[in-house]
Amino acid sequence: MRLKESSLPRRKERKVRRVVARKKKSDPSDPKRIKKAMSKWRTKFIDDKTRITIIGCTSQPEEGSKKEFKKFFDKQIYFPFPDYSTRRMMWRNFIEKYGGKVKHNFPLSTLAHISDGYSAGSILNTCEKVLTEYRVKQQDQRPLTLPEFIGPLSMRAATDQEKYQEFLDLTDFLTGDKKRREALAADLNGEGGGGGAKDKKKKKKGK
Repeated sequence: MRLKESSLPRRKERKVRRVVARKKKSDPSDPKRIKKAMSKWRTKFIDDKTRITIIGCTSQPEEGSKKEFKKFFDKQIYFPFPDYSTRRMMWRNFIEKYGGKVKHNFPLSTLAHISDGYSAGSILNTCEKVLTEYRVKQQDQRPLTLPEFIGPLSMRAATDQEKYQEFLDLTDFLTGDKKRREALAADLNGEGGGGGAKDKKKKKKGK
């Protein structure tokens, strides 16, 4: 038995939040309509031998159901935004990749600071936009400057701290990392009790 192609979402990995949306809609074009069929198909036909992987990706987790995300997907992979040192390294590597020359007085540190909240792809696209063939040829007479990168970078999608926290909260819910961190911190502070339930039983017997 095969599932017809027309019943599968073509971009399910990009629109997964719509499939597991929290609000009910009567729109026949709503991707949520395939949720039930897709869940049954996954349970019945996908196992370790089928070599099929369903990947879900979302940039708006607040529009989906966290419980449904966790129920449908077996594993979760978190890709954090690059930190300061990583952004600094990426700026240098991407600029040089497109033929740019990073001189000793070029403000790489400033670029790394102002690009906080931007993905690696946004930084790469900015360098590609700035370092045209014409601009690369002019470097000896007119070295690269900071304002040249700020404009194109501002046109890229950025994630503010509030939105970033939503991604972190979703990751903590799906992976259980928050509970593990809290348990580890409690153990380090001597509040975890070490043995957990067993220690509690021993304490009761001691009384």
